[in-house]
This record gives sequence, structure tokens and C-alpha cells, in this order.
Amino acid sequence: KQRRHAKPSAPQPPKHHTPVPMGVCASKTSTADTLIGGRVVGTTPPPFGVTWADRLIDAPIGTVVCFDNGSKKKSMMSLALEGDAKKLRENVGAKLLDNILPRIGIIWNELGVVKPIVHGNASVLDAIDLECISQVFGNTYVATSSNGNTHVFSLSYNFPTCVDYGFLYAEHIAQGHLPSPPGAGEIEATAVFRNDKSELMMLWTGRGGDSLKESWTRQAPFDYMTGSVDESKIEIGRMVGVTGNPKWRTASSMQVHVNGPVVEFWFTSVYDGTESDGKTLDATSDQTAPQNKAAFKTVLAKTTFGLGPSYTDIIAQYEGIKVEAILLLTDSGDNKVKAVLLGSDDEIMGSLLGVQPLQEAKIAGVGNFGLNAGTPKFVNLAENSMYETFIPKSKFGTSGFAPAGSFATAIINGARV
Repeated sequence: KQRRHAKPSAPQPPKHHTPVPMGVCASKTSTADTLIGGRVVGTTPPPFGVTWADRLIDAPIGTVVCFDNGSKKKSMMSLALEGDAKKLRENVGAKLLDNILPRIGIIWNELGVVKPIVHGNASVLDAIDLECISQVFGNTYVATSSNGNTHVFSLSYNFPTCVDYGFLYAEHIAQGHLPSPPGAGEIEATAVFRNDKSELMMLWTGRGGDSLKESWTRQAPFDYMTGSVDESKIEIGRMVGVTGNPKWRTASSMQVHVNGPVVEFWFTSVYDGTESDGKTLDATSDQTAPQNKAAFKTVLAKTTFGLGPSYTDIIAQYEGIKVEAILLLTDSGDNKVKAVLLGSDDEIMGSLLGVQPLQEAKIAGVGNFGLNAGTPKFVNLAENSMYETFIPKSKFGTSGFAPAGSFATAIINGARV
């Protein structure tokens, strides 16, 4: 149960990277000189509001979740040296609260309850502002902070004894850093995947928005034992905002799905009217209130490579929520995406967990053509988790999902953590 309070390594100065040419032997997942989010085809579906469900039977138990907690305030020692007594008093509460805020956890049941993971020596347990998380393989994961620091760790389940409940343990593996372009802002989304050549790759991008209609992308081979990428093989690409509105963030979450010759880059784009247009939230209500539906909006989209020229589909739109975490749920037979797990970060309203069902659109005489999105259902992850953990619901701001490892078997069979 030992904790290690590791200090994240300082971000390295950004470097300029020469684009890697695609060439005829390049991987189909290459993003060198490519555009994610470009050439939107088809019609944009009308937005969904939040439809509540008693439980989500399709939400995978054991899914690993990360949260964007962690105080960015100056340390109390720094403030003491500066002689700023007022800020020192204000920081005491924030720093003490920091120690109990969840950084990572697991989806515990169909109600969307998340149990925080607090045991272990992994640097991720003390990370600041985690933006995303990916499964490397099995029980090994990598989470990334907005400043580019990576935290690689493994999860294991310690079975209960006669004197203690069982618990999940996060074992430290490595801590590295992802470089950003010169002058770029923070990292907003990452995805770890194996390309069509079975190479372990890392794809990362910035937020975009703020009067910019696009963002940058970087992709490179990823070494999980060091938490770093091969900077000599970085591919430079671009990601464009699918709405065309610079007030929308270009990317808030990302997943890569490789299925034979077809490669799909799934992502969400978010509008936060409280930042862009000074809108206010109705704190007395939930995500269904008209005022909140006007303040928060999300688009779920995917860009497809491998079927001729690349193209982008807008799969669904949502009102009242900012979806900042997605997980693709695939069919075990044909490996096609059948649903998408959605996680929102709705500030003072907390976080919702939802499942977006998908169905292939069929056209007579043509076959499958695109995807139809059914009505998504949601449960209140933050509120239900608050009742279990007594952590304020506003501190369950979901920022990333990753698939469950083998440890989930014990949880599904009723183990307690």
C-alpha cells in the first residue's frame, strides 16, 4: 500500500521535427502530411440531449478512467519564500484536497460508479491534469498530462485477506515526455495503438480552438519501457475542426481503430460556451437544463483512411455535455465498432457516462454505407461515485478511457476494492 509521490519530470524544450515522408512502404496509419477531420461527407445528424438510464448494461466493467485533477498552483514552499501570506492560506486547502482527488480509477458497476485507485508507487497517482489514457497491452497503461509528461504503469488486483479488502495496485514502469511543436499549447488528446505493421505507435494532438480552425498532430513509435517516443521518426500532420467554427476545440479525445486495410481516427470536438462566449451554467439543474444545453456541445466524428481518398463522418452531436473521453466498443467477430463509450466533463455538474449505439446504414443494392447513431443513454457517473466515495462530484471530471485488463475478472466476479 506504499505510495510514491514522484515529481513529474520537467517538460523539455520543444524541438523542430522534419516530416517523415509517407512513401509507398509507409504504414496505412501514417499521419505524415495528412489531414484528420477533413472532407466531411453526408449530412450532419440533429443533436441528442441527455436521456437517462437506470443502468448501462453495455458499459464494460473494469474500464480504466483518468481524471484531470491535480493543483497547478505554486507549492506552499514557493509561496512562503515569496512572502505571499494570502496566497499561502488559499493554497493550503487546495493542496490538502489534492491528496484525496482521484487521478485514475475503474468503472465498478453498471451505475457508472468509479472506484479510485490509490495504492501503488506509480507516478500517475500524483500526476497533474491528466488528459488521456491508453492501454499499451494487457494490464499495462500510459496516461498523459497536459504538459506532455507520460506515466506508464501496470495494474494488478491484490486479493482480500482475513484482515483487509482486496485492492488494485498501480506499479510504476516509466515516466517520459511527448514533444510539442514550437509555440504550441498543451496536449489535449493521445492514442496508443498498433499499426498495420504491428509497431506500437503514439498519436498526440493539441486542443485547437481559440480562434484557430485546426490543430497539429504528431505520431511516432512509442517505447513503453521509457515512456518516450522515437523523435527521429516523428510524423507531422494536421487536424481540422469539423464544425468550421473556431470557437469549438478541434479535439477533446481520440481513438484509433485499425481493421485490416481500413484505419479510422475517431475523435470528439467540444464547444465550451463558458470559455468562448461567457455563458453561465445553471448550477441548480443538470445537463438537461436549456441553459446548460446552450453552454456545452459535442460532436463525435471519425476520419477514414484506406477506402480511397480519406473522408470524415460526423457520427453524432450532443447538447449539455462536453465529451472528453471515448472508448470504442467493437464486435468480437468482425472487429467493427458497434458502440462508443462516452465520458463527459461538465465542470460543476460533474461527469456523465454514456453508451452511443451504432448500426451500419444499409442501402438496397449497394450494401453497407456509413453508420447510424441510435439514441444514447446516460448515467450520472459523478453523482453515483460521490455517494460511494464522498469525493465532490465536480472532481470526477472524466478525461480518458482505456479498456479493462485481466484484473477486471475479479471485479466482475464480485471482488471488493
